[in-house]
Amino acid sequence: MIFGLSPLYWGLWLAILILWMGRFVTSFLSIYLVSALHLDEGVVGAVVAMYGFGAIIGCLFGGALSDRFGRQSMIIIGEIGAAAALLVVSVLVDPVALGAALFVYGAFASLPSPAIAAYIADVVPPKRQQRAYVLQSWAINFGYAIGPIVANQLIKISYSLMFYVEAAVMIAVTILLIVFFREVRHLTTSAPAARPEGAMSRNWRRVLTDTPFLGFSLLMFGYFLVYFQSTSGLPIAMTDLGLGLGEYSVLLTINGGMLCLLQIPAMKLFARMGNSRVLVMGLAVTAIGYAVQAVAHSWGGFAIAVVLWTLGELGTFPIAATMVAAMAPATARGTYQGVYNVVWSVSIALAPLIGGWVIGGFGGRMLWIACTVVLVGVTVGLRVTKGSRDAAMAAAMGAEDDSQ
Repeated sequence: MIFGLSPLYWGLWLAILILWMGRFVTSFLSIYLVSALHLDEGVVGAVVAMYGFGAIIGCLFGGALSDRFGRQSMIIIGEIGAAAALLVVSVLVDPVALGAALFVYGAFASLPSPAIAAYIADVVPPKRQQRAYVLQSWAINFGYAIGPIVANQLIKISYSLMFYVEAAVMIAVTILLIVFFREVRHLTTSAPAARPEGAMSRNWRRVLTDTPFLGFSLLMFGYFLVYFQSTSGLPIAMTDLGLGLGEYSVLLTINGGMLCLLQIPAMKLFARMGNSRVLVMGLAVTAIGYAVQAVAHSWGGFAIAVVLWTLGELGTFPIAATMVAAMAPATARGTYQGVYNVVWSVSIALAPLIGGWVIGGFGGRMLWIACTVVLVGVTVGLRVTKGSRDAAMAAAMGAEDDSQ
């Protein structure tokens, strides 16, 4: 045991870190389509959107299939399929064909996400799951910060090299997971979450009638729509105020640096607080950050806002993932995580459209005011529904205890 977590978890953690260090194609996809293929910017938006639609499909079915056929199967199929799709994307130039290939890439690349989240709940005891998901978030944030630096060097040589390296990383991660991965049915300390006899239809009925979980997912959908304005609405609003992309890039560096520096130290504080309390406080701080952003007119004002909503972010993503794992029955963890990840994917697709429409019609300040209002509503909603979520988590825990 390392930091109270088993080698089964740490093998997966290392794979996640490597995967996100090499997951940079989507960040540079628009630049590639415009600069290398010389596609019209309007066409580029439609082509890139196909990745998001594919991701919705991957998340929707990846979790349910992992409950039926096992976590390892979905992760391996997803990584190998995504690597193959990337190689196809690298040689295509027709926008229609590119859109179709990106749809396939998005579906395969998102297939492992709910399986990975469910596997963490399979192998980590409930009392340590908060720590496990916080460390997972740190690995993603650190990898996401390093990836663009690597990609920038690859692009200087060739855009094609960017696709080849990411595909190679996916294959390497697949080999690593084959070595480290053990399905939970081999353990004696957990319920068999990946039992082949588990009926997919029963799991879907369970998740679609779980009111506390659906209410939680709906509230987090509001948060995600606001969160993704940091990469869609924020650069547009700053440009309208006369600030450049260089100043925007520094804000992203502040965000990533703070997450990497503070995520692990924050674990001790979060461990002393209940999950619901951490999540509500994180959202409240995020709301304050967006309120500051609504009155910001200089880079310094935006920097203060970013610091605030980054502090809030420390207590949102990993804690929300912990609560989803706690609400899900052991035999339907993948299905629950799949539905939750669909909310994330839909937010990625809708946030740029909503943010662009509000800025175009009413200005950036109105977008930040609207974001603040949404965050206040989400914070109040999570506080009001705490009792029903606690009851759902207790019921899921009791059902797992009975099955052992």
